[in-house]
Amino acid sequence: MDIKPQTILEDYNNKRIDKSTATKLLTSIIEKYNEEKLRLGAITILNTLKIKTKSLFEFFENLLLSDSNEVIRNAAAKYISTNFLEISLPVFQWVIQHETSYYCSITIVNSLVKINTSESKSILFTQIKKIRDIKSLNVDKGYGNKKYRKALKSYFKRNPINKLSHKQLAAILINFLTIQNLTEEIHNVYFELDEKRLLIEKLDLSDYLKFEVKGTPWGWKNNIRRLSQITGLSNLKHLKTLDLSNNQIGDLKGITELKNLTRLVLPNNQISALKNLEYINQLSNLQFIDLCGNDISKNVKNEDFNSNCRVLLNRYVQ
Repeated sequence: MDIKPQTILEDYNNKRIDKSTATKLLTSIIEKYNEEKLRLGAITILNTLKIKTKSLFEFFENLLLSDSNEVIRNAAAKYISTNFLEISLPVFQWVIQHETSYYCSITIVNSLVKINTSESKSILFTQIKKIRDIKSLNVDKGYGNKKYRKALKSYFKRNPINKLSHKQLAAILINFLTIQNLTEEIHNVYFELDEKRLLIEKLDLSDYLKFEVKGTPWGWKNNIRRLSQITGLSNLKHLKTLDLSNNQIGDLKGITELKNLTRLVLPNNQISALKNLEYINQLSNLQFIDLCGNDISKNVKNEDFNSNCRVLLNRYVQ
């Protein structure tokens, strides 16, 4: 008979089992089952029980180092960061050098910021220095790494490590990991760096062909339908210009996390719901938006947007 994580929690709360038994049952689910949702549920319940034993640290350390499911590895990293931060540095140091999952890597970087020691700062700096040795962001797609390699050298001449905070180093590394991951997932990627901060300030994920053309190679177009397809977009906190022209986006809900956006280019998408106007107007720094070729442009007028934002609704009306 299968035992569900929530049933174990109910049995514990009703004193039918003790904390030790609950822990054994929950870790057994994580070890023996393949269903991701069930395993994540067990990890969530363990977090609820706030169990901090050496054996449980070793259990999650093993998950982080060896589990084949990147979602579970990320959950294990978060558990260690939340419950065992004071002893997590050695395992995080190893993982950041070997982990291939984007989200797990981001969790480790943020955990090193939380640790906030000279050792964790040194680890972040070492990972950033390695960027200079990466010649291509994506060899198969021909994405070079000249921008970062050139900018890194001059950046650290101006900004010695002792003058940089954990958060500054983490932001640089997170921006790089995000761009590197995007070049793996999306066909057309163009970006520009703010070389004073080594952060992405312009991201272009547009498709230059509005319509598929016969003979176009499979996968040539980005075909982005949701902002959630753009892995790590919300981590580009310094982003000022975002171009998503000629995709298939209909919902702008996630755009509100990009507080520094000044220019948003969205022609020829599938934006129609007026709810999107609310998301756009939450971007207080936005100075320009292009909504040409979207159904929403037929139902709104310039006055509906923030007064400091120039709005383009029709390509033929200036």
